[in-house]
Amino acid sequence: MPGFRATPLLVLAALAAGPIAQAAPDPSLYKLPALTVGLGNDNEGDTIPGPTRPNGSIHPSPETPNPSNAGYNAAEPISGFAQLHSQGSGGVTTYGTFLLSPQVGQAQFDEAAHLSPKADEVLAADAYSVRLSRYDTRVEVTPAHYSAIYRLTYPATDQAQLVFDVTRKVGGLVASDQADVKLFPADGKIVGHVKAKGYWNPALIDIWFVAKFDQKPTAWGVFNQQDRLAGATEGKTGPDTRLGAWTTFKTSPDKPLLVKIAVSFTSAETAEALLDREIPDWSFDRVRQQSQAAWNNRLGEIEVSDLSEAQTRRFYTAFYHASTHPRDRTLDQPVKELGRPNWDDHYTLWDTYRTLFPLMSVLRPSEYAANLNSLIHTFDKFGAADTAIIGGQNYHVGQGGDEVDNVLGEAALRGAPGVNWADAWRVTHFNAFERRRPRYLESGYFGVGDRSPEPNNQRAKSGSSTLGFALNDYFAAQVAAKAGHADEAAALTQRAQNWRKIWNPETTSDGFNGFLMPRYPDGKFQDIDPKLGWDGKVHNNVGYYEGTAWIYSYGVLHDLPGLVEAMGGRVRFNERLNHALDAGLIDITNEPSFATPWLFHTLGRADLSSYWSGEVFKHFTDTAYPGDEDAGAMSSNYVFNRLGLFPKLGSDLFYLHGPRHPRSVIHLEGGKTLEILATNAGADHPYIAGVTLNGKPLSAPFVSQAQLLAGGVLSFTMSATPGQWAYDGAVLKAQTDVPALTDGKTSTVWTASAGQSAVFTRPAATCLKAYTVSVGPDAADPTAWRFSGFDGKRWVKLDARRGERFEHRHATRTFALTAKAYARYRFEVTKGKAVQVAEIELIAADEAACR
Repeated sequence: MPGFRATPLLVLAALAAGPIAQAAPDPSLYKLPALTVGLGNDNEGDTIPGPTRPNGSIHPSPETPNPSNAGYNAAEPISGFAQLHSQGSGGVTTYGTFLLSPQVGQAQFDEAAHLSPKADEVLAADAYSVRLSRYDTRVEVTPAHYSAIYRLTYPATDQAQLVFDVTRKVGGLVASDQADVKLFPADGKIVGHVKAKGYWNPALIDIWFVAKFDQKPTAWGVFNQQDRLAGATEGKTGPDTRLGAWTTFKTSPDKPLLVKIAVSFTSAETAEALLDREIPDWSFDRVRQQSQAAWNNRLGEIEVSDLSEAQTRRFYTAFYHASTHPRDRTLDQPVKELGRPNWDDHYTLWDTYRTLFPLMSVLRPSEYAANLNSLIHTFDKFGAADTAIIGGQNYHVGQGGDEVDNVLGEAALRGAPGVNWADAWRVTHFNAFERRRPRYLESGYFGVGDRSPEPNNQRAKSGSSTLGFALNDYFAAQVAAKAGHADEAAALTQRAQNWRKIWNPETTSDGFNGFLMPRYPDGKFQDIDPKLGWDGKVHNNVGYYEGTAWIYSYGVLHDLPGLVEAMGGRVRFNERLNHALDAGLIDITNEPSFATPWLFHTLGRADLSSYWSGEVFKHFTDTAYPGDEDAGAMSSNYVFNRLGLFPKLGSDLFYLHGPRHPRSVIHLEGGKTLEILATNAGADHPYIAGVTLNGKPLSAPFVSQAQLLAGGVLSFTMSATPGQWAYDGAVLKAQTDVPALTDGKTSTVWTASAGQSAVFTRPAATCLKAYTVSVGPDAADPTAWRFSGFDGKRWVKLDARRGERFEHRHATRTFALTAKAYARYRFEVTKGKAVQVAEIELIAADEAACR
């Protein structure tokens, strides 16, 4: 349950007490999610058509023969209904566990023998229903948190069958190291267990179910592989061997068969206790109404207005998908552990730490803290807390590094309440000083061919893992500082600079120098094309996990000033990033590039972040996500993008890029609200002209975690024209008689001699605190110039330079000014012949500085 905390005795009392009272539901919000969105495979989402509760443990859903990783293909017949699923995952399939197959006639165990076409299918957040045409049987299911209830309306027959497949997973594959099943016909109950294997997490995972029927079966039996053991009440199989059971009922259309089922990762006894607690009676409608109330409460956390019906449904669909993972399994634990939170199915933290956890940190700080404490709990149970925690078991994946550090470190920066940071430091200390790979600890990088934590070594790569470990070190340093370990924090902060160990300034691509490149154990860089690898079209892990040198070189999120300088300076960085996005070298549909379009903020170009975030938004269609949904990573990306802000990882800040609709209200924990208003919002007005928070102008294109959680009114004015917002540090847009000086490039230059000048004109006087001068590709740099402002009568000298030098080609230097406000500025070359100036930027000051 969200935010649940209790002692073991209190939890045991709660288990016996019956259902939790729910608030009266708003009668509309649960109807808005369109569960047809994202069902497709092939990077369309891999979402689940069946219903669940917010962060629910159980997730019943239909299964088909050749499905997406979520178990379903809308174009295929239905084989049955499984109780556990993972949302939006790629690669090896997980779950599709405990298939329940309603049939009429002789019970069939092989899925191909009992497939049924479907009709009258309804997908909704509170319930799923379909008619199995072959059997003229309507199947309805609605979930509680740990359990679900099915209503099966068979035709009049004495051969209504209910088949349970204990050993399967998604796609009908056998996924069992051992399994057992026991029927209790007189009690109308069946109990099963599988030690599952072959999941994305390669650990063996024990899972139990208990199902109960409101009618007594007239016959029953067990399937042991292909053997049909009529009348048997027990079965047991070993590795890779199928096991199932069936029960037969006499039915009529006016009396549906009700089946309630709970699943546990602890024991059959726990499954039954949870089932009896959540669904003590046989009221399908009561459970459904509670599901409706749960979704109304969750979706009601964000109120959006002035959108079309389709846009509103798309938003709440994304918010729904951002609310299924991780799974809250706090009550599904051994009694001795019941006092601690237990959140599961992190699939994986490499995906979700970037957007899902920041969204949770704003909307539900208590659940955010519960997840953080659950990671500490996992560490205490297993001696480690890994990037993938699936089915209650760790998996040290090696996609990047140790992303638990990123989650905990980000929380430390954002001031998450309710966390014992000394305990969190135990987790990150272990990762930082024991879990990092040996060469990284010794030499500062992960080498080509070094061993991965996972057996097949497909994910850990020199380029991505070295950067991943450096990021981990930065975040671990934040936890160390929060826990009062200043020396370790300093050491880890220094170690976080290890990204430079794989920075090769000599690598060139498309005329740009310097990339994060894989490095051999002997120190030599691997000579590969920076465009080679996983680019959103070709999926090949060459030197990087799901990326290329172009993609990962923008991933130094903890040291953006250092990255900007390594790429040649602020204007060269701007030119290069625009080129990378224009040329499709950034896979904005995958997690390593989630933050990349917002990096223009670092350059004082929030207008470009607004433009490119809009381009990202276009990839989310009415029917699909632009890639695997990845357990809420992609859908939370959508939610942030529409609201007009985006998490700045490695800080307590959120980038502001501007909302895409006029009004949102975030109902915060504790009763406060944050209203987000946007005058002129719309696709044709993507740029911010100004922002106020509670009536006061913001002087930077960010808001902090604390500012969001304090509530109030965040008000934007949007514009069709870029560069209107003159915040502190913004690059001001100006008209000039020398266009090459304001095109954002150092590859184009203005050639001038002493006495020649360029004039920059703003629509109105704007306060300036600095200007920058950039040079181009040739060694023809200016050494002396004068910078002036026009007061309406004469040019007033603001700065004069002589004997200046630029350290490298494409360099940008910044020159401070005493803050003044003019509408016209002039840059005049005072010495030299045919010198080349690539760019002049006007850097805005906080308006208060000029008052």
